[in-house]
Amino acid sequence: MAIKGRTGRRITALCLGLLLAVQSPFGGYFSDTQSVSGVYAANIPAGYSKIAQNQEFNLYMCEDDLSLIVEDKESGATMSSAITYDDGKNNNTWLGAMKSAVVLTFINGNDDSKQADLVNDEVRKTITSTANGFRAELLWNKYSFGLTLEVELTDEGLTAYIADESIVENSDNYRIGTIAIYPFMGNSYLDEKEGYLLVPDGNGALIYLDDKEGRFSVGYSEMIYGKDIGFEDSSVTSLLWDRYEMVTDAEKIIAPVYGIAHTDDGIAYLAIVEEGDERATIEAHPNGVSVDYNRAYAKFIERKLYTQPTSNNSTSGSLHLAESDRSHSDLRIRFLFLSGDKANYAGMANAYREYLLQNGLLEIQEDDYQTRVDFLGTEREKWVIGTSTVVMTTTDDIRDIYDDLASAGVTDIFSVYKGWQKGGLYDIPITSYKADPGIGGTSSLTALIKDAESRGISFYLYNNALWINPDEQNASFNVVKQINKRRYSFDTYKDVYETMMYLTPARSKTVLNRFINSYTAKGIDHLCVAGISDTVFSYSYSGVNYSRYECSEDYRALVGEVNERAGLVLEHPFAYLWKDTEAFLDMPMYTSSYIVEDESVPFLSIVLKGVMPVYSEYINFEANKNEFFLKLVETGTYPSFYITRESSSNLINTNSCDIYSSEYDVYRDMIISYTEELKAFNEEVAGARILRHEIMDSGVTVVGYDNGKTVYLNYTDTQQTVNGVTIEAMSYEVL
Repeated sequence: MAIKGRTGRRITALCLGLLLAVQSPFGGYFSDTQSVSGVYAANIPAGYSKIAQNQEFNLYMCEDDLSLIVEDKESGATMSSAITYDDGKNNNTWLGAMKSAVVLTFINGNDDSKQADLVNDEVRKTITSTANGFRAELLWNKYSFGLTLEVELTDEGLTAYIADESIVENSDNYRIGTIAIYPFMGNSYLDEKEGYLLVPDGNGALIYLDDKEGRFSVGYSEMIYGKDIGFEDSSVTSLLWDRYEMVTDAEKIIAPVYGIAHTDDGIAYLAIVEEGDERATIEAHPNGVSVDYNRAYAKFIERKLYTQPTSNNSTSGSLHLAESDRSHSDLRIRFLFLSGDKANYAGMANAYREYLLQNGLLEIQEDDYQTRVDFLGTEREKWVIGTSTVVMTTTDDIRDIYDDLASAGVTDIFSVYKGWQKGGLYDIPITSYKADPGIGGTSSLTALIKDAESRGISFYLYNNALWINPDEQNASFNVVKQINKRRYSFDTYKDVYETMMYLTPARSKTVLNRFINSYTAKGIDHLCVAGISDTVFSYSYSGVNYSRYECSEDYRALVGEVNERAGLVLEHPFAYLWKDTEAFLDMPMYTSSYIVEDESVPFLSIVLKGVMPVYSEYINFEANKNEFFLKLVETGTYPSFYITRESSSNLINTNSCDIYSSEYDVYRDMIISYTEELKAFNEEVAGARILRHEIMDSGVTVVGYDNGKTVYLNYTDTQQTVNGVTIEAMSYEVL
């Protein structure tokens, strides 16, 4: 490898450390009750003692900094939470972060950048051995704050846990800002290891453990479940005029996971943020970002600084304040360690799926193939006074389209009807079941829904339960304010309705239940809910601050209630809502293409394939439809089309002006051909789960299912042969 000399110095240092090894109160390396091969124990540095084991792994701990080493019993491969080689380039602050089990930042006045750790600070430790790990009570003497860290290794994985009630702050001068637990777990130096960091960007992405040669100054850093609008300004990143978005926002983190794989050693882990995820970030930094070590971790936000305007005039000044109270949630990370041929991103995805199923966080749904054909009913454009109706697809139009598709053999259809309500797509929130006269009225819509049901078509009405349009409905009350007490609104960058607001969770519950009562009274109950499915935020209402924890809990309860009353599908749902949806709509097929990312992988698709129907984002707006089709095959994802009877040019003066191609006559043949081919493909893998996924250097991707089927996909423009299988350019083969 490129750093043989450096690696040699590291090995020498480890060997010298072995000569100085000492035994600890936990029983040392060779406990009589916890035997371990002497060959592999020799690789454990001085100061570490074996404290637990399960069927596959041994766990070692160093009392000085509570760092851990996990060792694969069969291969002897290890992963450490502390660096094992110091290149001499790092200051004491970084060395503290690189070795400590817990690393905090704290707020002192208006400074939230100070670090507290277990190496540089005087910390009173009370360590107690437990059946499968240890419990450490920690108190930072100078700062008068502390917490209790509990570590346990069981057959279900390694957990690191901090109970909310154990966090204490006894000084007004020093208040905890963030907490990171084992931030260097599985770290590696430059290209010392082969493998990658797994980040939950979009469907999934990898950052290789090669030498980045200092190319990057920042890594991947995103909040789980998206930005917090309670603290963030509502703005669109733009390089030119403020009307045009030029820089794509990061994909929201859908699932609270990250991972590291050392593929050369055959060891990996998937980390699941089990508690505290609503207010945590995923950090994944390759070498060269501040230090020459690859690392990934979760950082829990306990308290933030924010800007409080001193008057309604934005030019009159402001104050920088810290939240008066910190977050209140237990913090827990579960590390699922993997070895051998499972120590890769596909193994991580399989482990996550089984974790979700075993813990009741995911339920197996019927997974019969259907093509998603969504419709836009009506929109609004500006008129001399007020707005006028733009009718795009009536109920009769939809019935005619179904008839036409049926004549071509397409009957396996899933549909969401948007803009059906009186007032059009953006007359929200929807409080009652009243259809727009432009599409035919309520009775006509009811007849269509029942007709679709008789045809075996899954038909859902669309309801954004989060947004409120202040131009059409009273937004004086029941809307969200940020923590600084300013009412939250965001720009649509469209000409008809320029701003939208958020309903409070309590108001979302009221209006959604009111709508469902009106809807189900007609004997129909299929509903697609958006907004609350992929948004979590802190907010202020009536002088009381509410956290993201409370917001997510309210949404979790509301979605669960709706799921009991109606057939429910969710648009782009966060992982904590997966058990309450019959399908996943708008699965991202790619990533946001962060500059540090090296490879896009279908992590989420592997997790969900064979468990619930997963539908893609709309094909209409994909530039490379041939590649996108192969992505559908690769991931087992069902296709989605956004259709109108009328030409999309009619939308140019509406808030749907970005729908530049939607006319049914344009997409008819594509819907038919996609259905024929993808239905036939899915018959080969119906109900099966993806076990293996490999991206070959040749440009061929190989996907293996648990029913024995293997899919070869050639993304190149030339014929390829892999494992004796010939695949034509931009094509696939199923064995």
